Amino acid sequence: MFNIERGARTLIAFSLLSSFGVSAVFPYIPIFGKEIGMPVFLIGNLVLLYYLLQAVTRIPLGKISDIVGHHAPIMIGSLLYFISAGSFVASIYFWPTLFLGEIALGVANSVIWVTVPSYITESEGALPLYSFSIGLGWLLGSPVGGYIKDTFGMSAVFLTLLSVSVVLIYLSWEFYYGTNQEGRRESVRGFIRMARLSPTSLPVYPSLKSYVEGWRLLNTNRHLLFAGLFSFIVFMTFGLGSSIVPLYFSEVGITSFLIGILVSIRLATSTSIRLTSKFFTRRFGDYRVLVTSTIVAGTFIILVSRTQAFPLIAIFSALWGLGSGMYLPIVFDIIGKHSTEEERGIAMGIRGTLGTLGAAFGTWTFSSLAASLSLDDALFFAGVFTVASSIVLGLVFRGEAGGKKAKQEEK
Repeated sequence: MFNIERGARTLIAFSLLSSFGVSAVFPYIPIFGKEIGMPVFLIGNLVLLYYLLQAVTRIPLGKISDIVGHHAPIMIGSLLYFISAGSFVASIYFWPTLFLGEIALGVANSVIWVTVPSYITESEGALPLYSFSIGLGWLLGSPVGGYIKDTFGMSAVFLTLLSVSVVLIYLSWEFYYGTNQEGRRESVRGFIRMARLSPTSLPVYPSLKSYVEGWRLLNTNRHLLFAGLFSFIVFMTFGLGSSIVPLYFSEVGITSFLIGILVSIRLATSTSIRLTSKFFTRRFGDYRVLVTSTIVAGTFIILVSRTQAFPLIAIFSALWGLGSGMYLPIVFDIIGKHSTEEERGIAMGIRGTLGTLGAAFGTWTFSSLAASLSLDDALFFAGVFTVASSIVLGLVFRGEAGGKKAKQEEK
């Protein structure tokens, strides 16, 4: 930790707190919506909006980080977290502001989860600790949020996110003014360059050129295509964890605190397995490990949907986490190894866009299934889709899946 440069240390702390704050709130928004009388399909659309915004904005925001640097976008992201938290607090009195909160939260995550990893991949030795910090934040946030909801109500949960967002503003300020002077000057010069190009290139909403560049990069970089398609599949199940899964657990009589424990169990195993990713990828290759682990995750999603007993759900959730935990460090490593420094921001944006499209597609599709069938059946079909899609992608990209080739790339 102490060998990592100062800016990366600040962003690791930032990532830990932001994932904690979001995970303390996000799993309980569907339950809150159900408590105030929102139908399941409308709750699904609420989560869908969150993911669709990220799908639309991540590529251009990745382009922004390539042009203006990392400092200003991260500060803007922290302010958006604050706006989101304030909107959630207001929803206690006027529920439609839930949608405003989801909009601000979606854009904030687009900014942060493109810009921060782009910076982290350039900092030697920071990536494993960064991915671990994200998992740790999710691990701690869910049970804390569930306990607060059961004890003090949803308003206290929203206030928790508001408090965290204030600390994030401080950390973003520390990152902006605590790192090198040249980085800040380059950030300012980047904004000036963008302003001089054309009105459509202003950072408020960059030109469509970033989408064209992203499409070109996706078509010419087979490794990025593999990482992006797997992001689509994995984020489908991540989206379920914020929509159908909490509702299913609530339907079978599990309290918010115990729902938080289940989320925490899944994220604990997911986080711990990340620290061993290099051990497995050096022996079997990035592609094989990613395909196999995602098949494992889909299998245990199916098993979760077929039981209502808390002990079994806890065991299956833990094994689900073991399967899904390999995704983040492997995909970031693939992108880091197979993209240049100049295109890494937009490459991360592509990964994020395909991931959030997967989450949006999964939320919409399986929420619709839940409305017409049942929550457990929707979860079952999600697991089947995950397993089948992973097998198909593994076969399509089997030429890159050889362990020897992966080992040569490591060397």
